[in-house]
Amino acid sequence: MINYLELKKETVSLFKNCFDDNNSPKNTENIGWQFFDNTSSNSFVTIAFDDEKKKPAAIYAVSCVKFKVGDTTSIGTQSLDTITDIDYRGQGFFIKLAKDVYSKAQDSGMALVYGFPNGNSIHGFAKKLEWTVLDPLPFLIKPLKSQYFTKKIKALRFLPNIKLSLSKFRFSGNYLLKAENHFPDEVNKIWEIFSSNIEVAVVRDKAYLDWRYIQKPNEDYKILHCWDKKETYLGFVIYAVKEKHNGSIGYIMELMYDLKQPKSGEHLLSYAVDNMKKEGADCILSWCLEHSPNYNIYKKEFFLYMPEKIRPIELHFGVRSLQKSNEEIIGDRKNWYISYSDSDTV
Repeated sequence: MINYLELKKETVSLFKNCFDDNNSPKNTENIGWQFFDNTSSNSFVTIAFDDEKKKPAAIYAVSCVKFKVGDTTSIGTQSLDTITDIDYRGQGFFIKLAKDVYSKAQDSGMALVYGFPNGNSIHGFAKKLEWTVLDPLPFLIKPLKSQYFTKKIKALRFLPNIKLSLSKFRFSGNYLLKAENHFPDEVNKIWEIFSSNIEVAVVRDKAYLDWRYIQKPNEDYKILHCWDKKETYLGFVIYAVKEKHNGSIGYIMELMYDLKQPKSGEHLLSYAVDNMKKEGADCILSWCLEHSPNYNIYKKEFFLYMPEKIRPIELHFGVRSLQKSNEEIIGDRKNWYISYSDSDTV
């Protein structure tokens, strides 16, 4: 007999065991951070539990975050952890659990569910769960070393490892840059300015940034802040270098600044790129839609659109409205702002 359980402190071990047993291990601290400690202190998780075998059969989970939708602030959900145990696949658990979660979220007034399904699940989200697909996911790449790419092609493996980015960062007397592992209250004003023309996005205020980058367990993000000569706070960049995808990959997690002073954004990004070079990154990735406020700064730093056929993993971008009133605005890709802050895997 299958029972349907919610994620509580008492059922965290069931949640963890299901992922661990299916080659996708989870850390207990991270589960608590994601589903109990988020900025909305809320989540919707359904665990299908087999009473006879005493094991979880499947899980569908969304975590709650504050969302800007037009001129209003709502609560949205991100679809994160979906798994069916190998012994229960093909029995429709994915769709059944997702519908159960969406129904509870909708009844609780949640605005939407969004996420980044992989190639195996995108058809289920689109065809059976009524998601609007907003592809392509906007990967930008800045290549730093040739061998990361040539070694993937047998005929080119003999070529030397050439540095593909030779420019060096230069400090400007107009700005003060400082690495600090905290966010000042002024980031709320920066978000207000930065998001003035953004229609749909996770609210990236101090509470969110603290949760996402300071409180997240088992991570080591670099956070660089910028002030002008009058000690006015202008913005920040968050980045990391990780051993992934058979290489050393740099990630620009977030780049946010006072839009009236775009040079500060350029300075922040240039510093982060230079530092990741020194850390030995083979390339740097970012997620940035072409209409985003910071897109032109990435282009000036020679970030290139990354074709889907050479991406290290197949991911998609989609959303489903949970309220009739916002279907049109959230279903339009041009209204969205996303970055690697939205990723649950970096």
